[in-house]
Amino acid sequence: MDPVDSGDIGSTHGARSDKIVWMWYMERRLIEFMHEEFTSNRLQSSTFSPSVWARICEKMNSAMYPSYVFTTKQLKGKLNRLRWAWRLMNEILNRGTGWGWDSQRQTITDDVGRLEELYRIPLF
Repeated sequence: MDPVDSGDIGSTHGARSDKIVWMWYMERRLIEFMHEEFTSNRLQSSTFSPSVWARICEKMNSAMYPSYVFTTKQLKGKLNRLRWAWRLMNEILNRGTGWGWDSQRQTITDDVGRLEELYRIPLF
């Protein structure tokens, strides 16, 4: 199964077959696998080498097969979109925007117009 990625924040580039609908549990597994590689002290720099990405891809494919089969390009793209979403949320909550977090409703506090305005500002 290789559905179109319609739910991600940020842009999706590449061939249509490179796009995946990312569910929350898939994102969680990707982060867990990246964290395992990071904490295993096998990294030689601050970024993942091609061999580390290959291991992460193999783990994701083992965990999600047969429903999904991933490429390293898809996983790297997802990491970039997760970074972008984190930067946006960090900007909203911590940089004097006037927004806060409503823990009861699990949402930010403020009007939608201001959120849409901030969403258009590039953060990197």
